[in-house]
Amino acid sequence: MLKKLLFAVVVCVSLSACETMGGAGTDKFSSAALKENIKIGVSTPQDIRAIYGVPDYTDDDSTGPRYWAYDVDDAKNSIIGSAASFIPLAGISTATNQMTRDRTLSIFFENNRVTNYSLSESRR
Repeated sequence: MLKKLLFAVVVCVSLSACETMGGAGTDKFSSAALKENIKIGVSTPQDIRAIYGVPDYTDDDSTGPRYWAYDVDDAKNSIIGSAASFIPLAGISTATNQMTRDRTLSIFFENNRVTNYSLSESRR
């Protein structure tokens, strides 16, 4: 039991250190990052694609995109949650919380400029 706990702690510390050193610790879908990265009336589809990649869902017409949606992949949180799941009791709630959380970034365009965006979260 003690070996399992020690292993889980080492894995969690290692993962968090790697993310901090690699700069991957920043969530580009956080409220602060969205506010910094997406400018209403200024940001173009190219700007959005450069930051967030290819959208998971698109609604485009002949003049350009009207709506894009991104299903947020909380992979880094899932990895940490999976490692934390080795810790009795505390790990159970962490892993369960990550498996039931869905986030979607919705971005609306007009004349190839962002007109609005929102991040919604739901739990399954």
